[in-house]
Amino acid sequence: MEDLPHHLILDILGRLADSADVARCRTVSRTLNAVSRDVTSVTLLCSLSRYLRSRSSDAGSLVAPFKSVVASSVLSWGSVDSVAIGIDGSLADSCEDMEEDDEAGDDMYLMDAGFLAGWLPRVGEGLKSLSISDFWVQSCWRRSDVLALVSSCCRNLCELELKNAWLSVDGLNPLPALTSLTLEFIRLDDENLSKICTCFPLLQVLNLRGVGGLKEPKIHLPDLRSCQWTVSNVPLSLAIYAPRLVKLKLKCIKPKSLILETPALSDFDLSIVQADDLQVKDLISLESLKLDSPCLYNLITAFRSGETVEKLTLNTEFNRHVEEMISLELLFKTFPNASSLTIGPGTWSRLWPSPGSGEEKVGMKSLKGIVACMVVSHIDVAQSFIAFIMDKCTNLSDFTMLVHQQHADSTLLSNLTKRCTADWPRLKWKFGVFKEATEACGFTGGWDIVWQRQTFEGAR
Repeated sequence: MEDLPHHLILDILGRLADSADVARCRTVSRTLNAVSRDVTSVTLLCSLSRYLRSRSSDAGSLVAPFKSVVASSVLSWGSVDSVAIGIDGSLADSCEDMEEDDEAGDDMYLMDAGFLAGWLPRVGEGLKSLSISDFWVQSCWRRSDVLALVSSCCRNLCELELKNAWLSVDGLNPLPALTSLTLEFIRLDDENLSKICTCFPLLQVLNLRGVGGLKEPKIHLPDLRSCQWTVSNVPLSLAIYAPRLVKLKLKCIKPKSLILETPALSDFDLSIVQADDLQVKDLISLESLKLDSPCLYNLITAFRSGETVEKLTLNTEFNRHVEEMISLELLFKTFPNASSLTIGPGTWSRLWPSPGSGEEKVGMKSLKGIVACMVVSHIDVAQSFIAFIMDKCTNLSDFTMLVHQQHADSTLLSNLTKRCTADWPRLKWKFGVFKEATEACGFTGGWDIVWQRQTFEGAR
């Protein structure tokens, strides 16, 4: 190790997940001790085992409080441009089963402004990145002024990530250098997001996952490029005004209105139950579109023109008794230039063509590849659908067929493989099995691929 060039040793030390390991390396040799002083990032995570030892009546007094370890480590590190503190996955996963210990005080309350004020101002001027993942058991009922503190002493901060806390925006000052903000499982005292947008005007990346306290939030950021937003069912309206936004992943329930003014949007992933007033301005740059909704037909009709869409994914909840069918004619007309189409299991059950509907006049000549999740137990049903698609999509070259795990016996898959490769030998075929996702998309039927068979390629 000592024979390696110093820049390689520094790169290795900088990749360690926990700075406690870097500190241990300092005791191994003089070379590691010297090189480690040039590591400019500090990452300290409290594990479940450490937390339990600190709560133990026998060993608790021998375990240094985690907050004191954080403060001393950061201040002794030398030059610091990145700090990440929090709890690791094992402790985070156990939070839901824990109850607040009255004697615990705030020893794991990491967004305590008093604790942060003891060391953050001394390193804040050089900080470019700050991440704090709090201990929900101790933070959920305490309102933190961490935003005011960070905005007053970290003027050059570029990335900020805060998780599992209740945040006040009182005293929040503008951070002109901040380009990336992530708030996850946060109760935020900024019901319309006006303070966030005003004080962080140059944000390019915004992630809001499980942020509560919102009523009629409006994202108004002229430089925003990427946004992930998971919204509860509380807000009455949602609006995004972002002329440079390129990538948006939005998941919401039933807002009364949803307004999107994002003309540069290229990659759009929308999951929604229903919106009484859906206003989507012309998306003239849209290339990749994923729609996931029980009311998929209404959602498709909201996109007046999808001529620029090349990659299309449609998913909805699977319901054998649903009466709303999705016209293939509508699909082909709305997205005439799509080259890739992914059909979720719920969508598959609603896409059957109606006799005499005039769909025979409309096709999708640009379509090259299809991924279809089929909930069928009879080969003839699947074959009929494939035949219709093949008739309308004459330039199709790749077909991936995924059968529901419930019906995926070896005989059905074997016969399906033989029929498809024999009837349409010019296609590249893939066959597989899917199941309902372990983490379903809330209100719709998510799905995961269990396995996928190798490609079958027939004669061209």
